[in-house]
Amino acid sequence: MVSPQEVHQLMAQARGAGGLRSGDGTRAGDARAAAGNAWERAKVAWGQPFALAEQFNRRSTFIAAFRIAKAQGMPDPAAFACKAVMETQFVYSKAAKPVWARGAVGGTLFTFKTYSVSYLELMQRMWKQGGPEGKRAVGWALAMLLLMGGAGGVPFAEDVEDLIDGAGQLMGYNISSKQWRKQALAGIVGKELGEFMEQGLSGLPGAPIDVSGRLGMGNLIPGTGLFLTKQSRERDLLEVVGPAGDLVARGFTAGRKVLTGDVAGAALDASPTAVRNLAKGADMATTGMYRDQKGYKVIDTTLAEAVAKAIGFQPKSVAEVQEANSFMQRSKSFYTQTSSDIKAQWAQAVFEKDDAGLQRVRDRLADWNKNNPEQPIVVKIPDVMKRVREMKKDRTDRIADTSPKALRQQMRELALEVR
Repeated sequence: MVSPQEVHQLMAQARGAGGLRSGDGTRAGDARAAAGNAWERAKVAWGQPFALAEQFNRRSTFIAAFRIAKAQGMPDPAAFACKAVMETQFVYSKAAKPVWARGAVGGTLFTFKTYSVSYLELMQRMWKQGGPEGKRAVGWALAMLLLMGGAGGVPFAEDVEDLIDGAGQLMGYNISSKQWRKQALAGIVGKELGEFMEQGLSGLPGAPIDVSGRLGMGNLIPGTGLFLTKQSRERDLLEVVGPAGDLVARGFTAGRKVLTGDVAGAALDASPTAVRNLAKGADMATTGMYRDQKGYKVIDTTLAEAVAKAIGFQPKSVAEVQEANSFMQRSKSFYTQTSSDIKAQWAQAVFEKDDAGLQRVRDRLADWNKNNPEQPIVVKIPDVMKRVREMKKDRTDRIADTSPKALRQQMRELALEVR
């Protein structure tokens, strides 16, 4: 009840698969056993802070509930305390999962969702079964989420943002409800208090790390980003399939690097998140900057921020820049795609001599410029006519004419062969 993770250790020991192994008496066998034991001890040491935090929460809950039961004269205080632990600290066995999530595939998709689902179920039980005290408890639970994750940490906040932004894009608005909320809060209560209300503790002046993303529950429904118009949907699709999708994607990336001779890069891609955080922290400490996956500089960083990243926390400065870059990239992507669609629609109407279609695309352009006056789209007729001329060519000629100069002659020869 207070140390449920130890059940796994006992089961492993019972089936002869315990963490530590003895050697076979040979020098090589003893060396392998020593190396394996060192690795197991390192894993235990790395996970020990998380295990201790879990045990502290469960033990303190058990003690508090037991004392309440004794004070109220309950016949079985221990049973009440056990129920309190299960209700508030949750059960992580298969029994607490939906039926579809108990198999190999469903369990993989449901990874890391048990806590968030159990938290929502707890608030639902308190609201419906707890009377006035239960409703106050739900209020306190939401207050804690606001404190730790800010307005964006409220359950389903990010999912609703995706739906609003997706609906806005369908209506021709290049908007971000999150950016609008941040600007509104800053305008009403000031920049500092607005950041606290938006990000919780991470928004306090001088906060070294960002915890709002980890402690908030804004993103509960996977794949809501698919409602948005964007050039790449890889991240949203990986979110739908869960951690397994990320593991498979990194596996293919690592395999490709191995084939190209980048063994170190492949090993890093295939390694656990903790190892990659250590490597990123070491890189930040060495270079004095945070770099993206392509090796480009994102922002200058300090040694303290490098240490925070090495132990698994995202520095606040990096989180702020990454969030701003994400918004800029999404806004840019939607503008670019809409501009390209309008020009393609215009060229299609000219190519087909469709006067009604030409009027529709002109109306669409006028609506966009009216709805987004700070992001006007300009259509140049010479560019449209160039596209029309390309549409009149055969596909093979189009591919050859748009190829890089070094390939153009080869592509034209291949086009002749096709004919």
